[in-house]
Amino acid sequence: MRNGRLFTIVGGIFGLVGLVLLCVAIAIAVSTAGFLASAERADGTVAGLAARTTTTRGSDGHTRRTTLWYPTVEFTVDGRRYAFESSTGSNPPSHEKGESVPVAYDPADPSDARIASFWSAFLAPLIVGGLGVVFTPIGAVLFVKGRRITRL
Repeated sequence: MRNGRLFTIVGGIFGLVGLVLLCVAIAIAVSTAGFLASAERADGTVAGLAARTTTTRGSDGHTRRTTLWYPTVEFTVDGRRYAFESSTGSNPPSHEKGESVPVAYDPADPSDARIASFWSAFLAPLIVGGLGVVFTPIGAVLFVKGRRITRL
């Protein structure tokens, strides 16, 4: 009986977390799609790459360092130059200095801009949604299994 209860609780938690992740992914994707639909386009140039290094300690006690490279993009609107740092970093760098990239910006506030590529725009909702797609059915299976064990 205790195993059934444990499966039910763990399954419920997994399922709930999965559903929350799916909702968050949908909200991020809708927000991003809304921004891109109303945004103006410009050609930008990668002006530089900013390195951000994080240090973590693993369960084995070893320190691990991870460096991600974030492109800084410059673009011009109505003769005025704008620059922004992408919120998406990668290792190895996804862009090179001097590379031309498409930019989407808010026409009312050109300083609110993003790289207008599929991966830059939708990587976060894909990762969060992917986790939700994994967690939700695992939670549902554990929950149903727990309920069946409890009935027996």
